[in-house]
Amino acid sequence: MAYMDEHHYLLIIGYLEGRITEEETQYLLQKVQTDKEFSDAFEDIAEIWSAKKAIPNNSGKANEALARLNKKIDDLEATEQVRKNGSAKTGHQNTIILKLRPMLAIAASTLILAGAFWLYKAKLSNKPADIFAMAEKHTAPGEKKKIDLPDGTTVTLNSSSNLRIANSFGDDKREVYLEGEAFFDVKRDPQKPFIVHTGKIATQVLGTHFNVSAYQNDSNITVSLVQGKVQVDMNNDPSKRIILDPGKQMIYSKNNHQAHVADFITDDITGWKENKLVFNYDSWPDAAKKLSRWYGVPVLLKDSTLLRCKLKGTFDNIPLAKVMEQIRMVADVSWQMQGTKIIISGKCN
Repeated sequence: MAYMDEHHYLLIIGYLEGRITEEETQYLLQKVQTDKEFSDAFEDIAEIWSAKKAIPNNSGKANEALARLNKKIDDLEATEQVRKNGSAKTGHQNTIILKLRPMLAIAASTLILAGAFWLYKAKLSNKPADIFAMAEKHTAPGEKKKIDLPDGTTVTLNSSSNLRIANSFGDDKREVYLEGEAFFDVKRDPQKPFIVHTGKIATQVLGTHFNVSAYQNDSNITVSLVQGKVQVDMNNDPSKRIILDPGKQMIYSKNNHQAHVADFITDDITGWKENKLVFNYDSWPDAAKKLSRWYGVPVLLKDSTLLRCKLKGTFDNIPLAKVMEQIRMVADVSWQMQGTKIIISGKCN
């Protein structure tokens, strides 16, 4: 089994026990997907645990692995006891032993617990049983992509976004995981609900058209229904369930975990599909993030007075410099390029 440090052991145990943060969960999932050595180690742990559960031909391997770890821990404890009695090794070597002992204990615990990952991962963080076997689609800044799913559903992915589709998609339900923004044209199938997971929000439909905005660095998750009907669940709490009608959107605050429903204008929400950059009374911090994602250039606010202002306007597929010039003329701000960054300053209107 490949080496895994104490931090990652603790992270995995925390994941299994359901007590790590969403950010830590995302880090763990990303590491399994991108770090082959880490992924191999995790698979080894799962294999040993599964074998421990008496899978044919493997129980001996599991017992031997656990026995070796337990013996190391026992030997260390015995050595430490001898040291305390003043009859053997002391000093630097015992210091090393003291540091190693909790690591081995963690390793042994993980060998027992890690297999539960494969049973509980569908329960934790709303992840499907094959979370580590997903097709993944992503877009770069300024890029948009149309994705045809196996069931006939069409997804239009906005810039700087990521969509993951589980291999179990279509078995008994259709689940996808979104980071960023996408417009869904869902093929109707009453037998297989379509579910979009965005952090703590799960949007479920049978067949409809709707937009989901869930960028990681935005303060809100917004689900906007164009046609049909959707059910939005928060934190797996049925008492907080919201049913949306066309023309309504749910805005969920990541800060206070509260949601409210509001009206929206379709073109304001879905204009991005037609390459229209739309600001609908966006706060300047949100507008700066949108500009950054749209053009792939960091946009920074220099003056705190901008935090109190909002920006409204639609820009139809024009270069960044022209957008900034038009904003400058209507919003009483100035802007300049500093290296690869845009700095905006002023009081705004």
